[in-house]
Parts: sequence; C-alpha cells; structure tokens
Amino acid sequence: MTSLKNMSVYDRCDFLIGFGNNGNNNVERLGYESNKTLGEMINLALANKCPIIIKNGRNGKWYLKGQGKTTEFLKAEIERKKGTTREGVTCYFLEFN
Repeated sequence: MTSLKNMSVYDRCDFLIGFGNNGNNNVERLGYESNKTLGEMINLALANKCPIIIKNGRNGKWYLKGQGKTTEFLKAEIERKKGTTREGVTCYFLEFN
C-alpha cells in the first residue's frame, strides 16, 4: 500500500499543463471541483500514484499530475517553474513510501 512520506508546497507553481493526446491531468482530465479538501486530494493522489497536486487558485479546481514521471524530473520542473505562475496557484509535491 502506498503511503505519504513527505509533502512540499510551492506557491505560484504549475507545470505539466494540458490534456488530450499530450495530457498531463492524469486522473480527471478536466480537474476536480474546488470544494474538495486537500486531504481528499492527497487520498486521491495516493490511490492513483500522482505525486503532483495543483490547486489552480483560491477558488480554482484541483488537478492530479505526474503519474509515471521520475522524482528527478518533477523536482527539476518545480525548480524551473516555481514563482512563475499567477498568484494563488499552489503545487503540492508528494513523496511516497
């Protein structure tokens, strides 16, 4: 069973954007409703092995991303993109056991 080892939070950070044939919203391509809690999203991320959770603004949707991507790739993308997205967008990086 997958469990959460660590979670890091990055403000103004989003990446792996898009859906369709090049889709990166791995579980629900159009996102999850904004009224879900962070706890609910962590549980969904664990169940689907998605190490990236994006909250697209205070009242924005949630997105699960990064399924099948290496930790090294995701960390490099976070470093490249953090602080570059509009205010209110938050990236949660989950590390699993």
